[in-house]
Amino acid sequence: MNESEAKLILDKVLGSADADAVVVGLGGGTEASTRFADNLITQNVYQNNVSLRVSCAYGESHGSAVTNDLGDESLKNVVQRAQEIAKVSPPDPEYMPPVEAAETAKYPEVKSYCESTLGYDPMSKAKDIAAAAKTVAAKNLRLSGAYGTDYGFSAVANSDGLRAYHRSTGAEIHATVLSPTGSGWAEKMSNDSADIEVEKVVGEALRIGENSQDPQDSEAGKYTVILRPAALAEMLMFMFWGGFDAKATDEGRTFLRGKLGTKVCGDNVTLRSDPSEKRCPGNPFQGDGMVSPALNWLKDGVVENLAYSRYWAKKQGKKPTGMPSNIIMDGGGKSVDELVAGTDRGILVTRFWYIRFVDPMVPLVTGMTRDGLFMIEGGKVTKPIRHMRFNEKLLDVLGRITELGEPERTGEYISMLVPTVKIRDFNFTSTTKF
Repeated sequence: MNESEAKLILDKVLGSADADAVVVGLGGGTEASTRFADNLITQNVYQNNVSLRVSCAYGESHGSAVTNDLGDESLKNVVQRAQEIAKVSPPDPEYMPPVEAAETAKYPEVKSYCESTLGYDPMSKAKDIAAAAKTVAAKNLRLSGAYGTDYGFSAVANSDGLRAYHRSTGAEIHATVLSPTGSGWAEKMSNDSADIEVEKVVGEALRIGENSQDPQDSEAGKYTVILRPAALAEMLMFMFWGGFDAKATDEGRTFLRGKLGTKVCGDNVTLRSDPSEKRCPGNPFQGDGMVSPALNWLKDGVVENLAYSRYWAKKQGKKPTGMPSNIIMDGGGKSVDELVAGTDRGILVTRFWYIRFVDPMVPLVTGMTRDGLFMIEGGKVTKPIRHMRFNEKLLDVLGRITELGEPERTGEYISMLVPTVKIRDFNFTSTTKF
């Protein structure tokens, strides 16, 4: 749906409402995924959906209703439902009026739409996947994974005159190569499918899978580790989920309570958000139309910002930030090979899985390694080892980063750009039999 079509629908909704305040959000798009297993394509899936949300308020009493039927009668009905809910709802002390129209002047320029991604159809994916699968099959190994492309848009309008629209595309492939006694994994993400070379991604998974065969026993304990970006990103997601909400933190319910403006990790750690970052762009505005600002969360190890809603920011006398639309960790220029070469003894981690909180107020987490774990000795990867479980305090981990590699795009739930990192004294608590 283009901008003029979206705004036409939003204006229809606003025109049929008589509430004191109205906010309308419209969003959706297409998702297409080609899945493969055992060196064969097993499924092509495609969906196209649009959803409209109407929020109406009378004073501080408000209500919302949602529909995916954009016919004129449905639009009138969803407005009526939202107004009826608002009229019978008690006043909400945390209610905030609509974002002012002047907010749109603050939006950053975000370029995340690529026409070529929309033209990368299932037959094109099949051709590229088949060529890569042939290479894996020739090694008597098994390839599985998925290649997805998507197009999405979001639009917001309100009774104070705000109008906002943004569109984007995305492409992502992840591939796993299974050997009889090991596995390898690799991924690639971009807004432009032309940036993704399927055979190169699968080739990396194949290399790791071949090298991970016949893993040897190792001992639990503290090691220097080199975490590839996907491994680091998963840990960072748990840190953001558990700590950066300003209201919860100010109320003493997160591990960052009392730490705003204080140093919590190493000088070499800066975490930030910037929707206009070309390598992993975000949405220029939040769901209510508020700008998504570029800001630091951690700057040189110091907690510089928390995620403030408009209500909590007003209450605390702060600027609202909303939630991050992307997460960026500044890195260095070293490759993985260079980081390995500078390590006398350590472990190279491809990625983690099944991370869970042990104590979110510390924050202490546990998890497992997956898809390739390797011993480093004398500056070289010497052998694959069996997977291990770790228990670690997230802030302590960030305080023990000794070197930063090149950033790469990753992130399962939010777009992230993070580097490979070297960390000392990483705590592996137990070994496995696989």
